[in-house]
Amino acid sequence: MACRLAWLGILMASVGGTAQAQDRVQIAPAGNKVQLTLSTPVSEKEYLLESQARLVEGEEWAPLLRFRASKTPRPYLDSICGNADSRFFRLRQLLDAPAPEVSNFRLIDTDGNAHELYYQKPALAVLLVLAGANLESVAPFSAELDRVRKLVGPDNLPTWIISATETSERDSIAGLAKTFPPDVRVLQDPSQAVHRTLGSGSAAEVVLISTVDWSVAYRGPIEENINTGASVVQTRPLADAVSELVGNKPISLSRVAMDCGTAGIQPVEPAKYAAVIAPMLLKSCMPCHSPGNIAPWAMTSHAVILEFSKLMKSAVLAGEMPPWHADSRYQHFSNSKALASREMASLVDWIDRGSPRGDGPDPLAVAQQQPLPDWPLGKPDAVVSIDPQDIPASGTIDYVYLFAKSPFPNDVWLQAVSVKPGERSVVHHCLVFKGGSLKELLALQGGLSGYFAGYVPGMDDVPFPAGTGKLLKKTDTIVFQMHYTASGKAATDRTQIGFYLAPSKPASELVTTAAYNTKFSIPPLTAESKVDASRTFARKSMIYELSPHMHFRGSRARFTLVYPDSTSEVLLNVPSYFFNWQALYRLTTPKVVPAGTKLICDGAFDNSTQNRFNPDPLATVTFGEQSWEEMFIGYVNFSEVQ
Repeated sequence: MACRLAWLGILMASVGGTAQAQDRVQIAPAGNKVQLTLSTPVSEKEYLLESQARLVEGEEWAPLLRFRASKTPRPYLDSICGNADSRFFRLRQLLDAPAPEVSNFRLIDTDGNAHELYYQKPALAVLLVLAGANLESVAPFSAELDRVRKLVGPDNLPTWIISATETSERDSIAGLAKTFPPDVRVLQDPSQAVHRTLGSGSAAEVVLISTVDWSVAYRGPIEENINTGASVVQTRPLADAVSELVGNKPISLSRVAMDCGTAGIQPVEPAKYAAVIAPMLLKSCMPCHSPGNIAPWAMTSHAVILEFSKLMKSAVLAGEMPPWHADSRYQHFSNSKALASREMASLVDWIDRGSPRGDGPDPLAVAQQQPLPDWPLGKPDAVVSIDPQDIPASGTIDYVYLFAKSPFPNDVWLQAVSVKPGERSVVHHCLVFKGGSLKELLALQGGLSGYFAGYVPGMDDVPFPAGTGKLLKKTDTIVFQMHYTASGKAATDRTQIGFYLAPSKPASELVTTAAYNTKFSIPPLTAESKVDASRTFARKSMIYELSPHMHFRGSRARFTLVYPDSTSEVLLNVPSYFFNWQALYRLTTPKVVPAGTKLICDGAFDNSTQNRFNPDPLATVTFGEQSWEEMFIGYVNFSEVQ
């Protein structure tokens, strides 16, 4: 809803002069600052004090103070930034000014764990301390932060110190992060988008977010010592706001502007839609957000983007889109879909500016003229189809196993295999196995020990890593494991598998295997139920790809190598696992490991009510094939080094 404003007048004063208007505002110089004393009628009305360095039509007024009327005059000192020789102020009464909702976001802390804003709902509020590029800026306020947190208890006020540093700097700030209490987490904001969206650019600015409606209850300094010349007035605006929030009272002072920006936040050059934003969307979003594809809506024009822009901002800041969930602190992956920090910053800034269309043709509209390929890797050398499967509109559907023979008269080496669902709306996943005997097929344990090919939502069709291939013998039986889920509408599926022949025998055979755990038990209403599994490489091997697999309660997964000399290395960290977007993470540089190296997969399940995907938080959950049960599998593609 747009705000309706009542004007009390524009109050103007030169930096070197004095002015007052209707006894509501007294303005006087105070060194290199402007002192304002605000007197307002006693009522429940809110007021907004704003300033400009000059009166220019169309120039934005900077908000200084948002407050409710009180019996006593309210002092405020405004810093004069730059070389301004004048300062203009206006005071507005806000007749209807609900605070806007803060977009969801997810950031990673110095231990590699993810923290999501909207996940904190049971707490009263979330306290963000925007430290910018300098964590030391928070240290002087540690005592006051502790005092504020004790007002409600740490569980009711999760406190995050946000550092505007790149993930590559995580180790350098980890030591300083440990000087804060263990339940105060230091999170990284590598794109600085959270800082720009919520802050003003000053270090140690705090943002208090109410979980009732995800609005900003208070933004400004932690504490202030206002030197008016005649006396020093000490205020604790953050503590006051928290106390009022606890008492379910209106916030009397919800915004206090801080001094000129010192947080080291880099400005973002405004990006144009046709030249920057649309090409970015074409590269990172259109592969799924196109007509007839897997995404729920298609990016067909700027008008559609404008309609979904707020949803896009939330999804990007929360790390849900583009669907790439690897922590960039560790290895690099050649198939990464992640936006670079500068790309995310440009996109969020463009959305915050209202998603302007600008000039030029609409690249998204032009792209719709290109038909989707039937097979993304090109026409296969051979195709095998399952018999049509009729899927009911509702109910539980057991796994279906379907059998076929190799389509080739001879043994062949393959450079790629592509599984194409016939009806994506009901195909939960498809794993394909192959083997020359029942014993060989049973050894795969329904996918626990590996698979030949597969389809899961979010996994792209790609050729096997260079120099590798998979062998399909003419005597092999091909087994399709089909997991269907009812979509509310009856459907018929006929999944196909396409085979791509290698031009010659590859240097190495690609092996898909896994570390897995089937012995876990997840208690009800538990947010963190840890799990792990491991496997050891019997021979010197080269690791190419990794992929974790869990169901709806899966929250995180990590792959760590432990070498024979007991040193270790993190290969993949997925701080936020999404069941609906499962990726195969391909290392840019394959990892050679000596014989005896152990691959450890550890992770956690979230069986709490905060997990919005949880089928039943009251259930005790064990291993099982259905999505309301759980799995913990760490797939790895490797070859043995001869």
